[in-house]
Amino acid sequence: MNAYRKEIRSTVGFGIVYVLLGHTGLWAVMLGTDNSIRILGLPIHYFIAITLGSLGVLLWSMVWCRYANQLEDEIEAENAGFFHSRETGLEGSGVQGKGPETLALTEGTK
Repeated sequence: MNAYRKEIRSTVGFGIVYVLLGHTGLWAVMLGTDNSIRILGLPIHYFIAITLGSLGVLLWSMVWCRYANQLEDEIEAENAGFFHSRETGLEGSGVQGKGPETLALTEGTK
């Protein structure tokens, strides 16, 4: 269950960074920029919005995708370890902790 907590925390954390990156132009305007500075003919806050807003979100998406894949592998390993560490009995039988032999014996004694 620890991997699921990591997944929730990472989703919230990555989501917050998405919001911050998506609004970098707004942050630049709010914090004050000098419009006389131009890069490639654009005012600095436009350039910041294009580079960090669009390209930053693209790069952050790549980072999140890699992290999510690693986390998914961790969740699968955790689930496999949880289910294989104890006897589970027959699927759908509703009886846990009993193997097929024990289940047949208990049903035969009824």
